[in-house]
Amino acid sequence: MTARILIAEGSATSRISLKVKLSGACYEVLTAATGDDLLSQLRQGRPDLILLGPGFTGLRLADAFHMISVERPRTPVLVLADGERRVEALQAGAAAVLDPRVAEQMLLARVRGLLRDAEADDAPDFALAEDAGGFVHAPSGNVVLVADQPGRAQRWRHILQPRLNCRFAIASPDETLSAAAHGDGADLYIIAADIEQKGDGLRLLSELRSRNGSKEAGFAVLVAPEREELCAIALDLGAGEVLPLDPAGDNNAEIAALALRNQLDRKRRADSRRQEMKRNMAWAMSDPLTGLHNRRYAMPRLAEIARSAMRRQDGFAVMALDLDRFKAINDNFGHAAGDAVLCDIARRVEGIVASQGLTARLGGEEFLVVLPHATEADAFRLAEEIRQEVETHPTLLPPISGGGQVQATLSIGVAFEQAPFCISRPDVLAEIALERADRAMIAAKSLGRNRVLMAPTQPVC
Repeated sequence: MTARILIAEGSATSRISLKVKLSGACYEVLTAATGDDLLSQLRQGRPDLILLGPGFTGLRLADAFHMISVERPRTPVLVLADGERRVEALQAGAAAVLDPRVAEQMLLARVRGLLRDAEADDAPDFALAEDAGGFVHAPSGNVVLVADQPGRAQRWRHILQPRLNCRFAIASPDETLSAAAHGDGADLYIIAADIEQKGDGLRLLSELRSRNGSKEAGFAVLVAPEREELCAIALDLGAGEVLPLDPAGDNNAEIAALALRNQLDRKRRADSRRQEMKRNMAWAMSDPLTGLHNRRYAMPRLAEIARSAMRRQDGFAVMALDLDRFKAINDNFGHAAGDAVLCDIARRVEGIVASQGLTARLGGEEFLVVLPHATEADAFRLAEEIRQEVETHPTLLPPISGGGQVQATLSIGVAFEQAPFCISRPDVLAEIALERADRAMIAAKSLGRNRVLMAPTQPVC
């Protein structure tokens, strides 16, 4: 789908020029000349990126950013500005700032980079920009400087340390790659485009972007004035920011610190989203009471184990475990006692099975154990160990249930599946194995409970 870019620019000449450049790159372009136009396009046009030109004077930058944050939160904003307006734009929450005289190649590279980040939901959060001017809440992190000479790296560390709440390290390319390979990656890498040879900083950027220990970091590339053609290349290789090689100059230190703070903020948000995704995945696959895997996770995993057994032509075992007379525990001691028993049994079963196989709660008082690469004797021995552990150790009840303890027992049915298999589909084999284990468990209950019963051996094909 074609990205939609909104150009807010008061000068008709500049607005048309920008529209021609972006339309030529096959973007859908919207335009706004005034504050009212901007508001209308934000509401109706729903842009994916907003470009504020140097001639957009219908609103103060702070007011424009406030309007954008209300109408189109998390939409990246690219500002064309020079002088003090560059600092003002970054403090207001701009994702990036470019010189109004920027070359078309660099403009398009920056647009591509911002749209790429926005697609990954890494667009800036305007709430983070409120105190940016004083760097009071600048995010902490580890920053690695890889420059063309030690003196330049030290100079960058000297100007950034007072402005960013970070730990700075100066390293060589080899040291940087080695640390990343050992899982000791940085939150932000600042790399000179040319270190020992021309363009070797960009090669280092590409290597770090491909390594597990560093691919999620932020990246800024330092480019010498005579090597400006590398700026667009660096952005297309995944750099989030390009900065002048020499930090000296008009507001360069403050602008650089603000731009790098954006990269650290983006890294923090991305890390937070990844952690949230992991937590949500864990919750979706876990039983909320016992912490074991739930049916949603266990059934596909059982099918995978069956598939592996079919491929290797070996065996696997499935156990169906059910607490005996669990309803009586709930009726006599209350549901809090029943929950305590379920959690205690789950902990013991998981402790015995551990890394040997899969343990899950299928629902109610029913549990599942799957043992890949097991023999029939191994499966029976482990099932009997679980049964005895539950039988010989009562569960302590919580104070809310009146304290004391309750004795529980398990009935366990075990189905052993071994090659050659008469069934070609692993999901069907998994279902049959579970059904056989379940029937054996029901038979164990009918024989007096608190026992392990093996399912009848399947006929050989």
